[in-house]
Amino acid sequence: MSDCISPAAWKIGEAALRGMLYEVGCYPSPGLVSPISSGLHTDMDFFTFLNSTAVLAPAMYRCAQIGLDEEENLLPKLRVIGQQTEREMFRATNKVNTQKGLLFLAGIVCASAGQCVRQGEKVIRQNIVGHCRRICKGIVGQELAAVSVDEQLSHGQRLYKEFGALGVRGEIADGLPSVIQVGLPLYEEALQGGLTARETVVHCLVGMMSRVEDTTVMHRSGLDGHHKMRKAGARFIQLGGMKTASGQKYLTFLKSFFIKNKISPGGAADLAAVTIMIYHLEKSNFSELHSKNR
Repeated sequence: MSDCISPAAWKIGEAALRGMLYEVGCYPSPGLVSPISSGLHTDMDFFTFLNSTAVLAPAMYRCAQIGLDEEENLLPKLRVIGQQTEREMFRATNKVNTQKGLLFLAGIVCASAGQCVRQGEKVIRQNIVGHCRRICKGIVGQELAAVSVDEQLSHGQRLYKEFGALGVRGEIADGLPSVIQVGLPLYEEALQGGLTARETVVHCLVGMMSRVEDTTVMHRSGLDGHHKMRKAGARFIQLGGMKTASGQKYLTFLKSFFIKNKISPGGAADLAAVTIMIYHLEKSNFSELHSKNR
């Protein structure tokens, strides 16, 4: 990998950072940390997330550069960056897991966008997720299905063994279906409807809860809490989301409902950040960089 970060990698990393900041900066976001609430959490607040995001940002540029420089076997190289950054994140947050899932997802999306530029392809959703599938081929079998019950399991591995939940590994290996089929259409619908940036992110985030397999929620509140989250997200969309007074009123109810039921949809938040990231990647102009990505 080159020691230098190329202009294309800076542009890709910028989109990743924007997604992270937009997501944590939106409100109301039921159960989640925002500038006005810590949601369900007592061990973190908005500034904990800012500290975490400051650590993750450089890793995004590095992951993008790997996508630009390398043709094969990207995942092991991305893992090295991810493991280093995870340790730095825990130091910055006093051992609180703020964005481990997002580090994984966004890092792979950055590398996938880099692959698009490397190969002279348009940096658009279809091409990005195609590279995500290729980079992560076999990851579910290798990291979830093949794990022994005698091993010390991560939360994701335990939930796979108990409920068959594939989590972020399954989502990205399958080409980010929650993002492509739900997140991006909701985000674009909100922008076209004249919503503000904050309202657009909320519309996308809460709407995505209707579809996302959120292992953060499963870990905290089981399948019952997960069912309630999905039902709430579906109802929000049915009411028109942030586009209608009814949707906004329902969102006010959800703030207390999620706290009462211990629902903190961190998985949905991570995928909303990736949605915003991909949207802005598509809006970036990479055409003049295709021939000079180093």
